[in-house]
Amino acid sequence: MSEDKIARINEVIADYFKNNPKVEWILVKEIMPALIEVGVFYKDEKRGLPFRLVLRKLDVEKSLDKIPSVHAERKGIDTYWYLVREGAKYVTKDKVLPVSRKQQSVQKRENSDEYYLVGLCNELLNEKAFHQHTFKFLLGDFHRDGIRRTALPVDAYYAKLNMVIELFEKEDLTSLEEEKKTISGVTRSEQRKKYAERKREVLKEKSIDLIEMDYDEFECDKSNKLIRNKEADLKILKDILKDVLK
Repeated sequence: MSEDKIARINEVIADYFKNNPKVEWILVKEIMPALIEVGVFYKDEKRGLPFRLVLRKLDVEKSLDKIPSVHAERKGIDTYWYLVREGAKYVTKDKVLPVSRKQQSVQKRENSDEYYLVGLCNELLNEKAFHQHTFKFLLGDFHRDGIRRTALPVDAYYAKLNMVIELFEKEDLTSLEEEKKTISGVTRSEQRKKYAERKREVLKEKSIDLIEMDYDEFECDKSNKLIRNKEADLKILKDILKDVLK
């Protein structure tokens, strides 16, 4: 996010506390309407997610001080974000309930590299993808009972564009998990390749466009996690999506 937008965020926060003199602190989601109104964000998702993503990025960059009113309440692997009036102190009023496994799964996906890249694609295409979408006609191998088959999810489906985006990452061929046999009698790495090819064939038969991209096309750290240089990543995505963006 540009320094100009950070400055606008700080202005909106300052105005909020000025207009609400009795309020000491708020959850970041409560400032979203005001941020949307001045054009910092286009719309809200999942109760303040756009702002939380900005804060997570600043946190990784050790630059949270760019928004002085931010307070990060860290609970194990989770972080709860608050905005605190200048000179005031955040004091917990309500007990934070344990995060369910489902909530943990949602939070993990929201912060994943896949979610980040699909979010950038949404921005470029001006469309919102269906994450991990499944089709009735795109199925995996038969289960042990010889009857049931699981629908194969695609990373992102753009219904209006009739298009699917699939992301591929490096395979760790030394992983024991990768070498385990599936019910189909092949290893997980072999099954992944098999299902990738099945998706290509079936989507082509259904006249659904498929765009495949590899995480290796983007700058990654030593752990194969994206560096998340938005400007550079958007440039790469524009090239990958050039035929769609015409």
